[in-house]
Amino acid sequence: MKENVASATVFTLLLFLNTCLLNGQLPPGKPEIFKCRSPNKETFTCWWRPGTDGGLPTNYSLTYHREGETLMHECPDYITGGPNSCHFGKQYTSMWRTYIMMVNATNQMGSSFSDELYVDVTYIVQPDPPLELAVEVRQPEDRKPYLWIKWSPPTLIDLKTGWFTLL
Repeated sequence: MKENVASATVFTLLLFLNTCLLNGQLPPGKPEIFKCRSPNKETFTCWWRPGTDGGLPTNYSLTYHREGETLMHECPDYITGGPNSCHFGKQYTSMWRTYIMMVNATNQMGSSFSDELYVDVTYIVQPDPPLELAVEVRQPEDRKPYLWIKWSPPTLIDLKTGWFTLL
C-alpha cells in the first residue's frame, strides 16, 4: 500500500514537471509599480514593470481605491500613458486623497499581485520643463551685472487654473 502511494506521488510530481516546468508554463511573476507622475496636479499616470509571463499570454490590470473607501475601481485609461501604464484624467484625480493601488498579472496558470502603492498626487508633481529658455548677462552703466532669464511655459500646462507654481 505504501509503495502505491509513493508511486502515485512520484507520478503526479513528474506529470506536473512535464506539463508545467518543462513546457515553460508557470503563473506570472510579480509586477512592480515603479513610478507615478503628475505634470499639473490635475491628472496623473502610474507605470509598472511586468514580472515574467510564465511562458503564456498574460493580462495586466491596475485596481485602486481611495483611502477611507472600500470600493475597488479598475484603471480608467490604459492607453494615454503608453504600455504598462494607467492614466487618471481630471475626473478621476482628487487632491489631498491617497490612492491605494496594485497591479494584477493573470495567465492560464494563475495570478500574481504587485505590492500596494500609496499615492498622494501632491507628492508626485513633476511639471514639464519650460520652453525657449534663454539666459543673458546684462550690465547697465554704473550698475552691477545681472542675469536676465526668459522662458515660455510648457505647451501642456494649464496656466488658467493657477496650479502651476514657479519656485
